[in-house]
Amino acid sequence: MYDFLLSYYPLPIWSLIIIFILLLILFIKIFINLKKASKLDYLTYKEDSIYKAKWKWNWEKNSITNIQCYCPTCDSLLVYDDRSCHTKATELTKTDFICETCNSQIVSTIHGGNKNYAINLVKREIERRIRTEEYKEKNS
Repeated sequence: MYDFLLSYYPLPIWSLIIIFILLLILFIKIFINLKKASKLDYLTYKEDSIYKAKWKWNWEKNSITNIQCYCPTCDSLLVYDDRSCHTKATELTKTDFICETCNSQIVSTIHGGNKNYAINLVKREIERRIRTEEYKEKNS
């Protein structure tokens, strides 16, 4: 059973064992890098249509940064109007995203809060699409 240890090899058995261990470590590292690369493929996902508007963003250390809202028709940067969030006269709080190029048309309305709430809602939607891998359909 242990004849291979007593057999003659052109290299000492200890050197073969070291080579085997190094090759094993190399294969494990390659496997881990491949797994990591497949996990981070969502970093190419930087644009999507969410709540009737085109959203674009960047990634910085797995966090969404520089998120901006654009008109799906003319690709102009949208301005926001969250005045309803600053008055107590209305219980309906919302943020409108308006295209100044398309005759001040309201492109998107997000109910529930001000601009920060709306942007965080879109970020949560992006993260949901990544978790469910929905983004792959739009990213391909």
